[in-house]
Amino acid sequence: MKTLLIYPPFQVGHGMGKVMCSPPLSLQTLAGAVPDHDIEILDLNTNPSYGVKKLEKKIKHYDLVGMTFMTNMYMVVENICKIAKRNGVQTLVGGFHPSLDPHVIEEMRYIDMLVRGEGEFTFKEILSGKPKEEILGLSYRNNDNVHHNPNRPFIQNLDDLPFPRKDLVDYKPYHYLWTSADVCESSRGCPYTCNFCCVTNFYSQSYRAKSPERVIQELLTVPRSQKLIFFVDDNFTLNKRRLSKICNLIQKTNLHKHLLFVCQTRVDFVADNPKLIQEMRKSGFICFFLGFESFKQMALNRMQKGYTIDKVRKCIKVCHDNGIMVFGSFIVGNIGENRKDTLRTFKMMKELNIDVMMTNPITPFPGTPLHEEALEKGWLDQDFHWRDWQFDACMSTPDMTVKEIDELVHYSYRDFYLDIGYFLFGKKLLRLSAPRFWWFWKIAPKFLTNGFSNFMLGID
Repeated sequence: MKTLLIYPPFQVGHGMGKVMCSPPLSLQTLAGAVPDHDIEILDLNTNPSYGVKKLEKKIKHYDLVGMTFMTNMYMVVENICKIAKRNGVQTLVGGFHPSLDPHVIEEMRYIDMLVRGEGEFTFKEILSGKPKEEILGLSYRNNDNVHHNPNRPFIQNLDDLPFPRKDLVDYKPYHYLWTSADVCESSRGCPYTCNFCCVTNFYSQSYRAKSPERVIQELLTVPRSQKLIFFVDDNFTLNKRRLSKICNLIQKTNLHKHLLFVCQTRVDFVADNPKLIQEMRKSGFICFFLGFESFKQMALNRMQKGYTIDKVRKCIKVCHDNGIMVFGSFIVGNIGENRKDTLRTFKMMKELNIDVMMTNPITPFPGTPLHEEALEKGWLDQDFHWRDWQFDACMSTPDMTVKEIDELVHYSYRDFYLDIGYFLFGKKLLRLSAPRFWWFWKIAPKFLTNGFSNFMLGID
């Protein structure tokens, strides 16, 4: 079956799209599951020339079009499915949104099949021709009827996953902070219970990890043109023994001599494990992506973050003492926060010396406790539809309107990145000049010329 896997536009300039463009790892892994089939990957984030006519001309030559489907991609996915169906091509979607809201197949009559949960082995069975009614984790359309098969159990040993097909994409456009980059997944899931996060529900609060040896095998397949690896795990550092072994193997294989590493971790882990952080830095880790979300203790408690502001201060100090950049993510509109609280968080970003920050409006993603609460309490309009959502504020809170939240998100970028005094005359430039931040000056030319200037000009 000739198959085209499409990565729909992620809305460059929103969310993580502000500072990175990453290869479609999920589609590369799906392709790895079916090595004997004719598979092509089309990343519409790096192919802006694809209008409707060009896309339709391409799609009509395939038997199946498959797409990964995140919530902000709703309208684009719907339109691509329409194009495929009017050319007699079967359609398949998977990913977070359809897994957490599988009834989307009933809303979008152009979807033939929907994969729920982990898709590698479901996809393999679909292409092998196995009867649809026998495939676990599959929802499918049969004439006018939609059938939802039983769930597929989670893959217990992630080392059984296929290696991503890196040969199916051109790596030139991919970057993190405008340094050539690739991505790696070393684990899946998260055992924590942040009420706004869809990962908890997608993976049923489970956590599974690849062995350190398998992680190194994947890193060895990274194209030599790429200089940085972003680990997409929701919590890369959860298992300390595994983390230590990965660091040891990175050093043993000399991967740290030509690769830099970035990962997502937790505030309390960094604060409580300074020696491990030192080992990570020695292994080439140069930046931690940290979901601070807020600097108001009441809000952190409500989100079930499980740590205090004192931990935040210690976390940032541990990072900077080891030459690790702090990339902080924040939510605007946390329940219990008003405008004054939010502005206080913006001020503390600079007082605590956050290096890079990103803000997003509070969003009640499908399948989260926050979504249920927002509907129940009227914070989210009953007639709201994800088809119309493009990363903008979509729900109110007891303390702020949708408009106020949206305005504060835009203000946060002006307040932080346009504060020349903070970057040039504060402690930041002095800190970056320290020997432990040597790596920054290595990537600085591309960082400053390949996109950061455009990013700054795009701040409204």
